[in-house]
Amino acid sequence: MKKFALFIVLIFIGMYLKAQEDSCSLMANWKTEKEIIAFIENSFSEMSETLVPNKSSWMISAHYYPVNEKFGYLIVKSSKKVSIHQDVPATIWSLLKNANSKGGFYNFYIKNNYKLKDTPENSEIL
Repeated sequence: MKKFALFIVLIFIGMYLKAQEDSCSLMANWKTEKEIIAFIENSFSEMSETLVPNKSSWMISAHYYPVNEKFGYLIVKSSKKVSIHQDVPATIWSLLKNANSKGGFYNFYIKNNYKLKDTPENSEIL
């Protein structure tokens, strides 16, 4: 029974790693941030959620695009740049939505902990 359970766990780990690899290789095909954002919006918009903080000193909006039940893309827009994060857990998104300080939570828990791509201020998105 333990061997069977281990086998199942290894299958799920393999599936997760393959999905992450596929996602990274797809994103490597694009040359601009606009193309990456368009891919995310077009591929995962069905279940997307938007956060517009009332009291953030810098965050204009945050958009979460779930890839599956556990992970997704997060696009955060400020007045100076757009940050694209990959493999953001759904639990982190939920905590961000409920945080007293959205900008503080983002800076401490998300900014340097997930793959990201910064785009120039003049990117036309969202």
